[in-house]
Amino acid sequence: MALKGIKPEMKEKRLKLFLYGPAGVGKTTAALQFPKSYVIDMEKGTDYYSESMSRSGSAVFQTISGDDIKAEIKALLTEKHDYRTLIIDPITQLYNALQEKWTRIFEKHSKGDAAEIQDFGMRFWGRVKSEYKSIQRMLLSLDMNVIITSHQKDVYGAGMQKIGVGPDSMKGDQYVFDLVFRLDNINGKRVAFTEKERSEIGKNKFPDSFEWSYDNFTKFYGKDVIERAAAPVVMATPEQVKEVERLLEIIKIDDEKISDWFTKADVETWDEMKFDTIQKCIDFLNKKISPMEAK
Repeated sequence: MALKGIKPEMKEKRLKLFLYGPAGVGKTTAALQFPKSYVIDMEKGTDYYSESMSRSGSAVFQTISGDDIKAEIKALLTEKHDYRTLIIDPITQLYNALQEKWTRIFEKHSKGDAAEIQDFGMRFWGRVKSEYKSIQRMLLSLDMNVIITSHQKDVYGAGMQKIGVGPDSMKGDQYVFDLVFRLDNINGKRVAFTEKERSEIGKNKFPDSFEWSYDNFTKFYGKDVIERAAAPVVMATPEQVKEVERLLEIIKIDDEKISDWFTKADVETWDEMKFDTIQKCIDFLNKKISPMEAK
């Protein structure tokens, strides 16, 4: 079998940033410094910044619904708009909202008395994490800067001894993003501590810590990249989804093959695929069916 590896090429990636810190440190204020932002506000933290947001060409959508957030992200992903940065403030509440949604669903369909969350077991958490990861995949696919804020929590080790602090969100959240900063207030200044930066060895853009400001940030990351216009992504159409499902009823394809398609596309459902990707699957299936029709 021929190897499928290709020579790696440098790609200009949009900013994907995870920002956390203690209450009152100014995570919302820090994120809102980015112009032309679309802010999904889950704690009404933008209520006091209407004037500055208007001046920077930003907009806000306040909600506590995971379904609403998913719909807004999909619209930003697929429709033409003038926003450069998506801010979700804070992601902590999104994860809580998904738990509440699936709790209601499980309670509705459970037999007997309503159970506590932990009694729903692995199937419950599987649903929560699956939907959460679906949202994460859309965030990473967005041709926009993405800034996620999170509450901070204490981290404990053996014997319940505090060993540090971390983000109060789904376990492993920070591994998804290219940049992770912890904000703190040092001598009256908002300081970002670099906890993670994906880069070639010795080619980090950010120092270990720096005073947070938009000008400082763009000095390290590059203003042209941050302020570049977003391009919409063409996703699978309902017609394509119906067609691929129709073809799969006619042609026997190994589950392993379909799983491989999903893995390569980094999706869990057909409708999460991009237009070109699902069309390749349809073309492959049509080629398979042609010899059958000829017999």
